[in-house]
Amino acid sequence: MHKLRTSVTLLAGLCALPTQAEQPVSEQDNVIEKIQVTARKRSETMQDIPLAVSALDKTTIERNAINNLVDLQSQVPSLSIYAARGTSSTATVYIRGVGQSDPLWGVEPGVGIYLDDVYLARPQGALLDLLDVERVEVLRGPQGTLYGRNTVGGAVKYITRQPQDSLSLKADVAMGSYGQIDGKLAASGSLLPDTLLGSIAVGSFNRDGFGENRLTGKDVSNKDILTARASLLWLASDDTTLTLALDKTRDNANVRGARRMLENGFELYFEGQPPLPVSTDRYDVDNGMTLDKNITNSQGASLTLAWDIDNSWSMKAVTAWRDGDTQGAIDFDTGPYPIADVDADYFDRQLSQELQFNYSGDEWQAVFGLYLMEAEAGGQIRNRFALPFAALGLAPPTLIPGPIYYQYGVSGGQVDTRTVALYGDASWQFSELWRLSMGLRAGRESKTAQVLNQGFSDDNFTQPNGLVSADFTNKESWSDFSPRLALDYQPNADLLIYGSVAKGFKSGGFNVRANTLQVPDSAEAYDPESVLTYELGIKPTLFNQLQLSLALFHSQYKDIQLSIFTGVDSDNDGNNDGFFGDFTNAGKGRIRGVEFEYLWTPAKGWRVWGNAAYLDASYQEYLSGGINLAKQKEFTDVPELAFSLNLQKRWNWKDMGELSASLNYQWRDEVQPVTNQSALLKQPAFGLLNATLLLNLDNSNWRLALEGKNLTDKEYRTTGYDLTDSGFPIVTGYYGDPRTLTLRATYQF
Repeated sequence: MHKLRTSVTLLAGLCALPTQAEQPVSEQDNVIEKIQVTARKRSETMQDIPLAVSALDKTTIERNAINNLVDLQSQVPSLSIYAARGTSSTATVYIRGVGQSDPLWGVEPGVGIYLDDVYLARPQGALLDLLDVERVEVLRGPQGTLYGRNTVGGAVKYITRQPQDSLSLKADVAMGSYGQIDGKLAASGSLLPDTLLGSIAVGSFNRDGFGENRLTGKDVSNKDILTARASLLWLASDDTTLTLALDKTRDNANVRGARRMLENGFELYFEGQPPLPVSTDRYDVDNGMTLDKNITNSQGASLTLAWDIDNSWSMKAVTAWRDGDTQGAIDFDTGPYPIADVDADYFDRQLSQELQFNYSGDEWQAVFGLYLMEAEAGGQIRNRFALPFAALGLAPPTLIPGPIYYQYGVSGGQVDTRTVALYGDASWQFSELWRLSMGLRAGRESKTAQVLNQGFSDDNFTQPNGLVSADFTNKESWSDFSPRLALDYQPNADLLIYGSVAKGFKSGGFNVRANTLQVPDSAEAYDPESVLTYELGIKPTLFNQLQLSLALFHSQYKDIQLSIFTGVDSDNDGNNDGFFGDFTNAGKGRIRGVEFEYLWTPAKGWRVWGNAAYLDASYQEYLSGGINLAKQKEFTDVPELAFSLNLQKRWNWKDMGELSASLNYQWRDEVQPVTNQSALLKQPAFGLLNATLLLNLDNSNWRLALEGKNLTDKEYRTTGYDLTDSGFPIVTGYYGDPRTLTLRATYQF
């Protein structure tokens, strides 16, 4: 009842505000401003680009309490983004049904995340909190002709604020539910007049756990992140700049909480106690695993040379280095016994070089580029399994407690990647109203995998038992040519109609969890996947008050890369006594859909915006054991219907300042959140309600905000594990955030 009163109170406050309103904030407040984006690596407005692209500038981000990349989901059609299962800052991203849920090294994400011009090759630590951000852009559909490392599903671009000549300072402090204490500080200014500019931003994000480990009393699903970013901009001449950017993030959170969704009968045989029941709480666990941290450290540096060669040509060279280390732990069964306990160490290193040339003339605009990257990623996954002899058929089921078979193993190795790609995208204005865009990416990627998976006799993994399930070094290369062709018609400045066809490519790889004893082919490389997308779009703006964007698309998705769990019989007794993460090319599928975005300013101070997407995704071929199971399989994270509605009202309030009130409602149809098709984990349709009050005080540099997320405290799963097909009675669900309220104060000059 208390939770309901809190939500109703905030909503009632929002509804009551108009009675306190005075004069509109501005005579021009109902005019739609044009957001400049660099989706095609040149500055354009969103309504002039023949692409499906969404963008949020810093004003929109602040007024709608968009604090991290997860919050983007309600603002962009066909986008799913959330923390990978068992983690707090590893990103899982899907756009139009294309993505990748497995964060293991050597596996490529289906959606590229970019920090300014730098591609983040690994998803660990990529679920970024928004710190000193200028804007965020999301491109939907294949983008290989614009970005050298192909992004088969789309791209999420995080664009930071560049150093400014004038001195500026922004400090932000937030306190809220579950002991939330956040602090952000950003400063920018001139270090040498007209020569050297600098900026620095630091953020600390902390929160108690949404739940606890009932065995130890420690928090789970807490937050403990410290991040920093610094930039130096050298104005070498009127046409040449050099920018050095540094960033570092440390995530020191505890393990993630989860819900036990199935009684585990194995527990009965350890001490004779009845199995723990299905959880009533979505976060509390009973983990007996002693490792209880998920730690990620990531850092990077980039050096960008920009040169305006003449009035038509410009050049940009971006050299970047990134480095990351992760330690994680997952108690799959969320219980007191070591039935399925896994911990892992990951590392990743990448060095990239990109050279871009931009041309802008009366009839032609183009970007050409060369992209090079060398990366290495690897680590160890340590498995601890404990199975009752009765479950293996080696003891009578009535022997309670009974003997336990303990199995220990390590999956370890490294995957090295080399990429080289040439790309280009050109637009030809061949008449006053018509424009033709052509693009091509030609690339080659090679990977070398070293894998050693072996068993041990002890849970400290110091005594190998001689059982080696995989020991190999393998190498494979792939080449690809991905074109794009688009034609657009612009009869006036307020209408764009376009059609396009684009191909996307994502390289193959190796499964470092391979078990060549049981599945000999698991040492071989899995194939690349590709997407061919046909798209029609229209972008009208009416009376400078209503901005619309409609896109219809049809995608052919081939050789879909899927991570699934497969049971294994290590002692050949006919019973599965373990499992391994298999990786396979499912076959092919078809995804078609309609996306709609709108922004309407019906009156002074009012703003209505949102989006909707209808997606129809189905497998046309899904081969397993030579049998086509296409009709029995569903795509991961593809709601048939998803939409978002946002309402905002702004006033000059009681001579105190500008007051802004925002409501956001988002709806998502039923989804299957895991690749192995779990009936228990399937998430029914649900809606979320968010609200924000923002007060900019007159004659002051202060801003106050009250932010409410998930006001109805809806319980919804984002992902999980179902190991029942592997012989383990384990189904674990991971949930989105509960209701939270945050009070935020910001000082800026």
